[in-house]
Amino acid sequence: MSNLKRSIIIRHIDLCEEWIDILKKGKFTTLGLHFITTKNTVEDYLGWLNNGGREMIKKVEDAGIEVVHELHALRYLLPRNLFDEHPEYYRVNTVGKRSNDHNLCVQSEEALDIISERAYGLAKEFRQSGHRYYLWTDDVMDAWCHCEKCKEISHSDQNLRIVKSILRGLRRYDPKAELSYLAYHDTVIPPTEEIPEGIFLEYAPIHRDMFTPIVDGENKIHAENIENLLKVFPKESAEILEYWLDVSFYTKWGRLPLIKVPYHENVLRADFDFYSSLGVCAIKTFGAYMDKNYLETYGDREIIDYGNLLSEK
Repeated sequence: MSNLKRSIIIRHIDLCEEWIDILKKGKFTTLGLHFITTKNTVEDYLGWLNNGGREMIKKVEDAGIEVVHELHALRYLLPRNLFDEHPEYYRVNTVGKRSNDHNLCVQSEEALDIISERAYGLAKEFRQSGHRYYLWTDDVMDAWCHCEKCKEISHSDQNLRIVKSILRGLRRYDPKAELSYLAYHDTVIPPTEEIPEGIFLEYAPIHRDMFTPIVDGENKIHAENIENLLKVFPKESAEILEYWLDVSFYTKWGRLPLIKVPYHENVLRADFDFYSSLGVCAIKTFGAYMDKNYLETYGDREIIDYGNLLSEK
């Protein structure tokens, strides 16, 4: 069997007993838990953890599958209610106004210290078994700072500065902690600042065509993106985060009726061949909205087949 880490990421509220058997049959090594930011918050997620979530996670891990938390967490790491007292913590938007809507101003050392401290607290709350962490910036396009100093820094380098501060806090709790740099939306251009030890690439080509292999047609730009990113990030620690089984992707993030995910084995095989040829350590897919209702309605065959096909790599 492949040494490749094989994962699927579902919403925390999708996790049910049925998933344990699915993960084992599909030869998955890891389960990621996630929430949709328009529907839940980190506070909601922590409430779920402390009200039965930990027990479900233990059942998954007792079955030999590692569980990680993959979350857009910056609104928790830098609370928005500090804006009145400290507007300088927050970004300048494209019209030149300070705003606490998204992310932060990376010129503010105090803001970076706050997210570092709260990342430490969040790691204590998670108490996860593994050392890889996934705490992402806000899930919005062009949500970066445009102040006089920040506008000279690329979105990718702003993202990297935030990631470095989060990692600093995580390592107070877990000296072996590693943290993902999520290359996604407008952070797929490689950062120019030095990548410190402990930060690994997580590439999520959300704008690709899911019905065509990543190396074909208009998708080629997304294949080129990961190749360029691997010129600055170590390939041995890099992870691919895709959307092959993501119900939320095919339903416009849950705005359309529930559907069975399309399953195109030819695309999967071509994509798996390309990604595995890069030497990355993990390939995974979102699978949001695959809750008990989905599984009862459409079954689990595609999930298990996907996992088994990936395990051949």
